[in-house]
Amino acid sequence: MNIDTYLGFDVGTKRTGVAIANSLTLQANGLEVVNHHKNGATNWEAFDEIINAHEVSLFIVGVPFDKQGKTQEMTFIAKSFARKLEARYAVKVALVDEYLSSNEAKKQLKYNHSHPNAQRGDVDKRSAALILQTWLGENT
Repeated sequence: MNIDTYLGFDVGTKRTGVAIANSLTLQANGLEVVNHHKNGATNWEAFDEIINAHEVSLFIVGVPFDKQGKTQEMTFIAKSFARKLEARYAVKVALVDEYLSSNEAKKQLKYNHSHPNAQRGDVDKRSAALILQTWLGENT
């Protein structure tokens, strides 16, 4: 039996949440948060560590749109990250509309942990897991 491993990404300007799932369990879980360099550059060394630790079959990157479904600055940033990810690791990338994933992640964390201000890193990991779970629900 061949089991595929998927990594999901919630791309931000300061940090990126990473989640993992596989084709056996079809359950996404937050894995890591990668902080970008002080100048805003992508911290590829940290991504290298995470990605090289897993035999990844597919990357799933969340792409945000506004309420009307139109592109915004983060849409271009996420798509650029997806292109660089695919080129750097020679692994295909699927894009998922991530509208409201961060808000949903905050709600879930507040409910699950009963604290008013969920840690940003926890929100980023949960958002990445929601993005990945959305893709799994639509494609498996």
